[in-house]
Amino acid sequence: MNFTDLRIMKTQERLQNALLELLETNELKAITVKEICDRAGISRNAFYQHYAYKEDLYDQMVAQATEEIRNSLTPVISDISHLSQDSINIYAQHVIDGIIKVKDLIYVMLKNDDGIFLKQLTDLVFGQFITDATQFFNIKDSKELRLFYGFLSAGMASFIIKWILEDDTSEDKAVLLLSDILCKISIDIPMKISDL
Repeated sequence: MNFTDLRIMKTQERLQNALLELLETNELKAITVKEICDRAGISRNAFYQHYAYKEDLYDQMVAQATEEIRNSLTPVISDISHLSQDSINIYAQHVIDGIIKVKDLIYVMLKNDDGIFLKQLTDLVFGQFITDATQFFNIKDSKELRLFYGFLSAGMASFIIKWILEDDTSEDKAVLLLSDILCKISIDIPMKISDL
């Protein structure tokens, strides 16, 4: 990475952090590019070298958060034969580590959510679970499978949301809780999946 790339990344990070801070107390539509630039200590020209408008900055932040969440939900083992208490613990840690990277943005998005982000998060979890399940368990997609993973994905999305919004559970405790929940579910999943 060269100096220019580092400078670009630092500028984008400052702009994103500034917008995030402003979103704590204001809706996006009430925030101006000038306020973002002032908070970031960056000129408007520099802002427009990176983003076309404030919504572009916000959309890119949401896209990064979405990608981070999707990555955090990917399996840490290649197939069901490797499923164990240890692999579930590693997966729970993987999920929480990924969410931590975008926790502040998710918090701000949820705080002012009118249900749209909640639906997007649940759909994202569901899509990742279905994709992984058909490959992981080597099964075909079906209505029954979609109902099963609809239930599980709503639970995972709810866990993420409650953990972020209530903010009184440490990361380590969240990993332990998620691991415990996943262990209880995982005992029956291979049998349940084969029955669908």
